[in-house]
Amino acid sequence: MPIKDAGASLSFSEINDELGESSTNTLDILSAAQQFTGLLDDDSISMNEFYGLTFQAGSGTYGTRNSHAFRFVVEGDGTKKGFADGQLVDAAENDDTGLNTAAGDAVSGQSDFVDDYINNDLTNGDTVFANSTGTTLTNLRPGGDFASGTHFMLDTTANDIFQIDSNADVSNVVSRVPSNPSHSMTARDNDEITIKITSDTIVTRDLLLYRGGTFIDNILPTSSGSIGNTGIDTNFTYTGLSAGTSYTIGVRQANTHDSSSLITADYSTTAATTAWSSVPADFNLHIEDATDGFPDSLLSGALTATLTGTGGTTQVTCQQPTGNAELFVALSTSGDPGAGATYNATNPTISHTSGTLHMRFKLVEPNNSSPFSAEDLTITFTNTGGSSTATNNTLQINAKIVER
Repeated sequence: MPIKDAGASLSFSEINDELGESSTNTLDILSAAQQFTGLLDDDSISMNEFYGLTFQAGSGTYGTRNSHAFRFVVEGDGTKKGFADGQLVDAAENDDTGLNTAAGDAVSGQSDFVDDYINNDLTNGDTVFANSTGTTLTNLRPGGDFASGTHFMLDTTANDIFQIDSNADVSNVVSRVPSNPSHSMTARDNDEITIKITSDTIVTRDLLLYRGGTFIDNILPTSSGSIGNTGIDTNFTYTGLSAGTSYTIGVRQANTHDSSSLITADYSTTAATTAWSSVPADFNLHIEDATDGFPDSLLSGALTATLTGTGGTTQVTCQQPTGNAELFVALSTSGDPGAGATYNATNPTISHTSGTLHMRFKLVEPNNSSPFSAEDLTITFTNTGGSSTATNNTLQINAKIVER
């Protein structure tokens, strides 16, 4: 019309105009009121209740109620009820997975009429009727065939789930199609990325996880199936990744009816950290029977240490013993240097990007050396030129020279 505000005059012709009828048609106030949702809620009608009402926004035919197909639960004994809060994924899927099927519970259907503002749509505040004239409320409601309490149904016409009350009024309308999630990176290292997925999981069965457009896994959300499951956080860690690499991570929500859009974002692992591991344990190099005036030496067994990450050059530095005795080391990246290697360096370097470093140590007593008591000599491993400098000085060699 829009029908005039309260306080202004209102004529039957204006109500007829709003209903799409001839302005001179005979008007039955009761019939007119039945064309406007809510006017008969208090079982009384007065002219001033028409003030301010308009139907000009909807796409439906004013004064009509369209047939909608509803799905609900029938127990084994024939009792009808809605889906419970907590079974809303089942409701959206039109499925009996969460029902007591052993007792005969099953999903059933019935068509009723909705005073829908938009044809074949469902909106909070709509009313469900048993007939197109709107004179009788649906029996699918608390106080009708349903017991008192909270009941949800699926409207397969509108593709929504909703709650219905004892007045057959609709509330908590939610699409049966899962909504789009969001996600953010919460942790990372050189081979893992952890994301937090935030989503409304009222009708979500699974979270589907992708990397680079390829499906990786599906997981259950932290909670789902209840009308209060909004803004639910679920964490997932992508493993086995490469260091310093960007990945396109995608998440979508799904149930057996449909799924949301795939929501993607690019996250990167950290660069590889260079570090030493498997450094040899402490050991002894004791020359117990050195001969005065003659050179003596003692060679260690074959030893290894491991460098992880991306390195460059490795240097092994040997702390020297008291006096003029010397501790040498020979290095190799291809295998045991062996007894035949050249042992004349106390801090040699070698190109070593990663992996196993092979070594042997040699304690040498020159012919004019003096004996010395046992002392711990620190061995320092240093790798430079890679993503970071890696140093380790945990190895100590206990050296001693005793003359005969």
